[in-house]
Amino acid sequence: MRAHPVASDVAWMVVVALLWAICFPFIVIGLPDAPPLPFAALRAFLAGGLLVFVGIVQRRRGPYLLNFRNLGHLGLIGLSYTAMGFGGMFLGAGHLSPGLATVLASIQPLFAAAIAAGWLGETLKLKGIAGLVIGFLGVALLSWPGFGGNNDGYLWGITWVLMAAIGTAIGNILLKKEAGGGIAIPMAIQLLIGGGILLLVSALAGERWNVGWTIRFTGSLLILSALATPAMIFLWFGLLARAPLNQLNVFSFLTPVFGLLIGYWFFEERLQPVQALGILVVLCGIALMQARNAVLEPGNEVTPS
Repeated sequence: MRAHPVASDVAWMVVVALLWAICFPFIVIGLPDAPPLPFAALRAFLAGGLLVFVGIVQRRRGPYLLNFRNLGHLGLIGLSYTAMGFGGMFLGAGHLSPGLATVLASIQPLFAAAIAAGWLGETLKLKGIAGLVIGFLGVALLSWPGFGGNNDGYLWGITWVLMAAIGTAIGNILLKKEAGGGIAIPMAIQLLIGGGILLLVSALAGERWNVGWTIRFTGSLLILSALATPAMIFLWFGLLARAPLNQLNVFSFLTPVFGLLIGYWFFEERLQPVQALGILVVLCGIALMQARNAVLEPGNEVTPS
């Protein structure tokens, strides 16, 4: 594994951040036509089915060997990354203003860094800690104008978005542990497990599975499940096998940056000075995290002579 991402890894992480950025708008578009948890489950099932097809096509590279150990591991990924991550995102989308939701979701790299220190042995040095903190402050500046929006039911919204952040952080740690092998079949399995958990929780919560198959809902579901999820998972999983988690995960701070730029370029939304400053601060945080020795992995410690 490389000690830090190279230029190609950085370029692909920018693509991953862009794919993350398009998720939230399409979730908001589709929510009026479907309850949150069935919507999230449909996304997981369709994305998992697509990855099963990809895995069948790739069988010539060798079958994925499934046993009780890695099935349990994939079940934990499905619970954390898909069920908690997707479920919290879909449930929280209707309760918080975009600014508050963005800041809360951006806590995920901080959670992951704390967990990675004990679980993966990735120790953040001063540059790495500064990079994460500065990147998060940049996201807060980006989101500042959105704090005055609708926050009806904000306590539940905060709970759901924090659940998504914690679940995604744990899932990223587990994905890092799994990285290096096949991608399509194991990721399909965890998506299908996570989708099943979402449907079970939805049934226990008494949600009615009334889905309006409108053009806007069908289009948002297809973009989320056929483009954003499988493509993002393929890229993210492959990158985790090559570079430290923290130096990759910090690029998630670019997600609100792309969201703002998409609104500016395609929907004629105004970019305020504080948001332009936030973009610069986010870039500074990411740059600090990419410095050599910002993250020390097991075996890469610097031993004084």
